[in-house]
Amino acid sequence: MSQKKRMLERKRREEALKKAERNQAIGRVIGVVFIVLVIAIIAGALIFDASKKAEKELNYSIGLNEEGKIKGVKAEKYVEFADFNALNMNNSDYYPTEAEEQTYINAVVESYPDLSDKKGVEVKERDTVNVDYVGRIDGKEYEGGNTNGMGIRVTLGLGTYPTEFESGIIGHKTGETFDVSVPFRTDFENEELAGKIVVYTITLNGVYEAAEFNDEFVQKNFGYSVESAEDFLNKYRMNAAQTKFDQYVQDYAISESRVKSYPVSYLSKMKTFMKAKDYKQMETTNSTYQNLYQTDAYKDVLDMRKMTKKEYKEEIKKSAKEQAEKNLIYQALFEKFGLSVSKEDLDALIITLGFSEGEYDQAVERFGEPYLYQQAMITNVNNYLAENYNLIDN
Repeated sequence: MSQKKRMLERKRREEALKKAERNQAIGRVIGVVFIVLVIAIIAGALIFDASKKAEKELNYSIGLNEEGKIKGVKAEKYVEFADFNALNMNNSDYYPTEAEEQTYINAVVESYPDLSDKKGVEVKERDTVNVDYVGRIDGKEYEGGNTNGMGIRVTLGLGTYPTEFESGIIGHKTGETFDVSVPFRTDFENEELAGKIVVYTITLNGVYEAAEFNDEFVQKNFGYSVESAEDFLNKYRMNAAQTKFDQYVQDYAISESRVKSYPVSYLSKMKTFMKAKDYKQMETTNSTYQNLYQTDAYKDVLDMRKMTKKEYKEEIKKSAKEQAEKNLIYQALFEKFGLSVSKEDLDALIITLGFSEGEYDQAVERFGEPYLYQQAMITNVNNYLAENYNLIDN
């Protein structure tokens, strides 16, 4: 082989080797890119799943610190306060109307009827009567089965007492004494009565009649606090006006204050909260439908809200902004007035949320402690407004 041919052959081998190395390098790059891409996809999927999970889990304390304030936010910096000097404080503008006053009088009269002592009046369904009774099982009086002449009020057909007890009184006349048999179900909470037939000897003392609203009525039922019907109404008018005014001040504090800007992170969390509320509502409704009809009421949140995806997105954006606005303003007022939240405030709050005294831990489990602090903070702001802004007599 000539020297020239050997040089050409060596050049071809070198080029082939370089090409192989280039292909191998490209393969390694593609492999690395592929792995990175897979990791990114997995990470993105995990983030997406976490986001979707958050939207389904209703977290009342989302975005709040342990004191119930928005995390990392000094609310006063975001809010321009309402001018409380511009409040309309004339009590005549908040007095109840004549129709509202008459509705109140009717309710009071119905709550304090007069017991008629007239005998021989036949009672009917929906009458409110006064009776005494003695209950016996196999001829023996059971414990707690005697009114001892104290009399109880029963509205017939209302279902406050066993059906047979109430229906057994209908058709009898005032002044009569008669027996009524009442069978109690086997799972009745009072074990002494469960599964038994109780014979009640009932004395029908009288029927309650609507009273007339006058000085005598007021003295009889409210004499410890008022002297006349007019005095009673004047106190109602002032209390009703103050209640309306307190609500007006609360609304004014929110509507006339202005949020200059919104913390981006908190606004995002409020969107998540609003979505979670809707999902929880849908879930609860579907659960009820499944129990009753073995089917779901809605296929998804959009079906429940009767919105397109675009409409729902705008609605969530709007409601999240409104909620963030309210929370920011209340926190800013709380800061401005120099208020604080005590244990007593929290204990009082959980009662308004449907819990009993001593069930604070249960309230925390359901809502989270930051949410409880936030709600107590809002209550304290409203109380401060009510105490410091009062109506002017005119």
